[in-house]
Amino acid sequence: IAVVSGAGFEKVYRGLSVSAIVPGGQTMNPSTEELLAAVETVPANNIILLPNNSNVILSARQVPNLTQKNVCIVPTETLPQGIAALLAFNFDADFDTNCLAMTKAAQNIQTAEITTAVRSVQIGGVRVREGDYIGLVNGNLTIAGQDIEHVIRETLKRMQIDRYEIITLYYGEDTTAQQAQDTAKRIKEQYSYLEIEVVDGGQPHYAYIISAE
Repeated sequence: IAVVSGAGFEKVYRGLSVSAIVPGGQTMNPSTEELLAAVETVPANNIILLPNNSNVILSARQVPNLTQKNVCIVPTETLPQGIAALLAFNFDADFDTNCLAMTKAAQNIQTAEITTAVRSVQIGGVRVREGDYIGLVNGNLTIAGQDIEHVIRETLKRMQIDRYEIITLYYGEDTTAQQAQDTAKRIKEQYSYLEIEVVDGGQPHYAYIISAE
């Protein structure tokens, strides 16, 4: 079971055989009750739950105490971590082995997010004005500015992108496929060795969610 935001991401998750999707996202974190309801409706006794958001992990951790089912929480903090976890699932392995393998796989993924600031704020030396583009690396604010391409470039630098080989660019509902392809092209010009995949994530609020591995 996975908490997912965005039509494109839903498609990706369904393609990776999740049994149930709980709608979620930055402004609509599902409650423990909603997660529990999903657990109870799935016709299986062993359940792996992917919260895919640091704000949902706490609610998810209440679920195993409220059900007779065997529920493992893989503490994914981002949608790309959830995808990595699902790719590590092995149909031939037992439940505990899969929980461990999926948790490990999720930890190997770095996630950057490009969004727009809804208020002016200063966090850890980064000054943000309302309406600025901001870059987050693994949930931490790293850069703010008025030019989205500059913010993307600086975010990738702070992500230490030169340590990675593959990046996936999930573009949001307000970003066009063409804009995403142009962004990928600019990244490729700067980091020619990177393998870049562009995927329609359809997520609200985030122009891009970028995973690096």
